[in-house]
Amino acid sequence: MIKIVASIFIVLCMLLFAGLNSSATAEDKPGDMMQKMMKMGKANFESSLENGEELYSDSSLGVTGLSCNSCHPRGGTAGGKAEMEYKGMIMRPKIPSLKGAAAHFPAPRGPERKVVSLKGMNNLCIKAFLKGKPMDENSQNATDLANFVSLFSTNVPLTPDGKMKYKK
Repeated sequence: MIKIVASIFIVLCMLLFAGLNSSATAEDKPGDMMQKMMKMGKANFESSLENGEELYSDSSLGVTGLSCNSCHPRGGTAGGKAEMEYKGMIMRPKIPSLKGAAAHFPAPRGPERKVVSLKGMNNLCIKAFLKGKPMDENSQNATDLANFVSLFSTNVPLTPDGKMKYKK
């Protein structure tokens, strides 16, 4: 019931925004936005998850023959440590579980402790451990991979950097 009400609210907001938008053309037909909105939704979300799952298991994201799933099977951890090189130094960080991890972003990560989003963290792993090219964080693939990784944090309360607690 809540999903239906939320969907109706979103559609009404989009219709209101479309009505207020001065760039609308005479070719726009009433209800076009509604039709487009109705075609979106669950099917697009599910296809995003499917693509994200494929990317998560794709060893061609890098040159090591590994995938995200190699170190984080089903969102867990393969255990042990993973080797990476940073400015000529070899580092061996512990392989973490991804269960609940997405709820802790944005957060400082990597050797330089830069604040990154979940997409940024995915890119750090692709670059450091898979020895691959980072994804454009505005790309559909980066969104789909982050979308899939977020599934491992279902029902985990949001706590950016694992320190800040939000009250309900």
